[in-house]
Amino acid sequence: MHKQYMDMLICPLCHNELEWHIKEDNKDRIVNADIKCSSCQAEYEIRDEIAVFLTTSLSRNDLWEKTESGLEKYLRENPDVYKKLMNTPENELNGADYWYKASYFEMKKDFITSSRMFESAFQKIYNNDYINGWKAQMDYIVEEIKDNEPIIDIASGKGYLIEKLLKKTKNYIVATDFSPTILVRNKEYYKFKGLYDRLSLIAFDARKTPFRDNSIVTMTSNMGIQNIEQPGEVMREMNRITNREFMCVMQLIDEDDKVHMNFFNEFGSIAYATRANVMETYKKSGWDIKICNSFIADVKPTSEGEIIEGARIDGFPIEDTKIEFCVVKAKK
Repeated sequence: MHKQYMDMLICPLCHNELEWHIKEDNKDRIVNADIKCSSCQAEYEIRDEIAVFLTTSLSRNDLWEKTESGLEKYLRENPDVYKKLMNTPENELNGADYWYKASYFEMKKDFITSSRMFESAFQKIYNNDYINGWKAQMDYIVEEIKDNEPIIDIASGKGYLIEKLLKKTKNYIVATDFSPTILVRNKEYYKFKGLYDRLSLIAFDARKTPFRDNSIVTMTSNMGIQNIEQPGEVMREMNRITNREFMCVMQLIDEDDKVHMNFFNEFGSIAYATRANVMETYKKSGWDIKICNSFIADVKPTSEGEIIEGARIDGFPIEDTKIEFCVVKAKK
């Protein structure tokens, strides 16, 4: 983690000051450190340049860790499946199997092979409307960055937006996620891509972040907010830490799409399903918002694995439908 962020950080539990015990640093980065709250005595750490501010008070479901460990275990326990996945020509693999084969190479740190395969996998899994609509939103955010302030990206996942920001701006970027597993991957991947110099990595739960009130000038998220539990709590926390603007890439459905409205209701994630839901969720948390750069896309369900039987990339959509890709620009 870059040292410049130390003054922005507080205890995510009680919002009091932190005591820093830096064990190893390297110019402008902290490599290893023990961190303790001066008030509640909660302990945090920086290990191998990744800051971890996770709290024990919140339960979380680390899908990145489960997917990686689950895939490796499954292929190890099913050698015939592994052999078939590895030996089937790439052009004969369907989208899901192709994606998981790319994921396997990524787990083995073969980023040359996995990067090439993921690029092709997108074309197999998603139609052009989906890809064009999504990429248009990331490009829009990149064009909206007008200053040199650090950008804090929430629920970064693999960091598709982060990669565009690092390539096309001069800003320092913080990638965040509650999964240390995906942040370790990001460190290795962005070093491989030669894009790590301006990147810091911080693990925390977006419901309880380690940032001071009004400390973030520009905050972004690339479809990550929609996957976080307790949306109202998250948006209030985002409002607390931001002092200017929060730009989120989102995908919305029409309120008359009853199949998918029922789908989101079933999983308790209706807060960001439609324009009206987004407006209500943000407004209740103290935001003024605009929905920008709307792109209506015809989308289809993603394929299931044939070699890794039943494996899916996305659970949504469950049938052909239209979605609205957009950027939600929020200000206090």
